[in-house]
Amino acid sequence: MRLEFLLADAWAWHRTFECRQPGNLLTDLFIDRYYVTKRMARKNSKDTAHTGNRSHKAADTYTLHLIAGATGELLNKMASIATTQFSDVVFELVAHPMKDNLEKLKLTLDSLSGDRPIVIHSLADAKAKQLVRNSCVVRRIPHFDVTGPLLDFLADCVGSLPYNDLSRLHPVDSAYQRRIEAMEFALEHDDGLGLQSLQEADIVIVGVSRVSKSPTTLYLSSRGYRVANVTISPQTGYPEELKHIDKHKVVALTSQPRRLQEIRTERLRRSGVESTDYDNLQRVIREVMDSEAEYRARGYAIIDVTTLTIEQIAAQILDKLQLAPP
Repeated sequence: MRLEFLLADAWAWHRTFECRQPGNLLTDLFIDRYYVTKRMARKNSKDTAHTGNRSHKAADTYTLHLIAGATGELLNKMASIATTQFSDVVFELVAHPMKDNLEKLKLTLDSLSGDRPIVIHSLADAKAKQLVRNSCVVRRIPHFDVTGPLLDFLADCVGSLPYNDLSRLHPVDSAYQRRIEAMEFALEHDDGLGLQSLQEADIVIVGVSRVSKSPTTLYLSSRGYRVANVTISPQTGYPEELKHIDKHKVVALTSQPRRLQEIRTERLRRSGVESTDYDNLQRVIREVMDSEAEYRARGYAIIDVTTLTIEQIAAQILDKLQLAPP
């Protein structure tokens, strides 16, 4: 019942598009998905009735071959997200990037292996799509074209055909040069370096030790933002240069003391160092409390990173600072 409500919501969302037409691609996709889902639900219901309270069985294993004409980063991310939603299935992800001509693609398709192989591709060229389709049909390998439905849908909306030009995916243009310069800036302004040019940063991240300042800095810089980070500690305090930075460019990262103490203890253990004040829980609690009080006094935006990934931290930073894409 819950799944049918979700599908009904999705259908209502689709009907708000001005480009809707009777029998268009997205309409057909939702209808097909609705009936396939109902059949799967009935099958699962029957399977459950047959198995009853049977104990856990071994997880099914599938090999997911991800074929891309370029780097395939987005395809890999999409597949990684999708596979997390199947707790009773084991997926082995095998990336096949840079298959930018039919010869390379054929060699890849001929060498596909693994348990229960599945092919997902983001190829733009029509001949490449056809080659994947023919090869997979002959070998009875399930296959899915990630870009096809999206490009067809957009073409249907705008009334224009796509170029299918791989060179447009990663152009060496001004935006690319900005990303390179931003990454260089991040390396030169990591962990309190380059304070004399701190005002040139788009974002300044501050925080106590081990709250993910450096990884977040590098991630944001790869997207073109000039980011600096400064470590705050009881010993060093706050650099004088921070007083001259607009507070609307500064974000403070913090963490729950218990989790922070665990991370610091693990770092010392890996370094072969005995426990010190650095990972003493009472000292960590006091350090976090004092730092957060100072952040509030200075008017800095504060983000608790205890349960966040780097991507989530970055997204919250951009949201709090209201930054547009560089």
